[in-house]
Amino acid sequence: MIRPNRLNRITTVATLPLMAVVIVFASRAVSATRATADPPQSGLLIVANLRDESLSILDLATSRTTVLALPGPPHEMAAAGGRVYITLGRANLLLEIDPNAPGILRSLPLDGEPHGLAIEGEAIFVTLDRANALVTIDRPTLTETHRTPTGDTPHAVAVDRGTTFVTSSRDNLLNRYPGDRAAQTGELPESVAIVGPVVVTGNAGSRSLSVFSLEGLDLVREVHVRGAPVRLLPLGDHTVLAALNDEARATVVDTATGKVKRRLQTPGHPDGLCLDPAGEYLAVASNESDGVSFFRVKGWVSAGSVPAGDGPGACLWLPPR
Repeated sequence: MIRPNRLNRITTVATLPLMAVVIVFASRAVSATRATADPPQSGLLIVANLRDESLSILDLATSRTTVLALPGPPHEMAAAGGRVYITLGRANLLLEIDPNAPGILRSLPLDGEPHGLAIEGEAIFVTLDRANALVTIDRPTLTETHRTPTGDTPHAVAVDRGTTFVTSSRDNLLNRYPGDRAAQTGELPESVAIVGPVVVTGNAGSRSLSVFSLEGLDLVREVHVRGAPVRLLPLGDHTVLAALNDEARATVVDTATGKVKRRLQTPGHPDGLCLDPAGEYLAVASNESDGVSFFRVKGWVSAGSVPAGDGPGACLWLPPR
C-alpha cells in the first residue's frame, strides 16, 4: 500500500511540476575494493530504489549522486528521446523523467499495477500485472492508444519490429502479439529478452531459461542455471546475462549452445543489469548490499562498486550529459 505522504507529492494531471520533487545531492566515489580493473568513469547511471521509492542518478565522471524522490516504488525503466520512462506498480503510474534536471515531467495513470516496459520508436508498451493487459502508449503525447488482453500476470515485455513478447507469469506462458501465438515456458517466467534470432524467458520458479525461435516461437532449448533468473540482459546475438536473485550470481549463457560461459559472483540478491553505452562495463544492482557492482566485460573482472539507495532494482546506463 502507498503511504499517504507519498501520494501528496503528485497531482493527477498529466504534467508534474519539478518543484514537487525532492532532490538530494551527495558525493560518492567509486570504491576500488577487490577491484582488478579500473572503475568506469563515464556516463549517467540510474538506479531504481524499490524500498526508498526513489532514483539514484550517479554521474560517474564527477562521482556525484542525485536522489530523486518518486511517488511509489519504481519497477522497470527504459530510455528514449533523452527521457527515462518508469513503471510504478503500487502507484499505478507511468512516469516520464528528465534525467538531467532531474525531475518528473509527465505521468500517465494506469490502473492494474503497471510493471513490464519496452519502447520502440514512438510506442511505449506497458504490462499491467493485475489487469492482465498490454497497453500501447503514444510517447509524444503520453496517451494510451491500444489495449490487448493477456494471460495471467503479464510481468515482462520485449518488442521487436512491432511484435511484442509478453510473459504471462502465472500461466507459465510466453505470448506473442499481435496474434494468438503462445508457448509454454518454465515455471514463473519473470523476465524476457530478445537475443538475436531467439527470444529468452527467465523462469524463476524452475530456475531455468527457455529459449524460443523469434519467428515461430518454437522451443529451441531449456537451460538450467542453478538459480532464479529475475532479469535478463542481451550481450550480443547469441549471449544473454541472467541475474540469479537467490544465488548472489549473474550467469553468462550462450543461447546457441545452451552452455553457461561464465558465472559472476555478486553481492546478495542481484537484480538490475545494464551495460555502459560503449559496452565495456556491466553494472549489477544488489538488493542486499544496496549498491551497484561493476565488471569490465573484457575478461569479466571486478571494477569496483558504488552505493545506491534502499532496495536497488532496475538500472539504466546513459551517455554522459
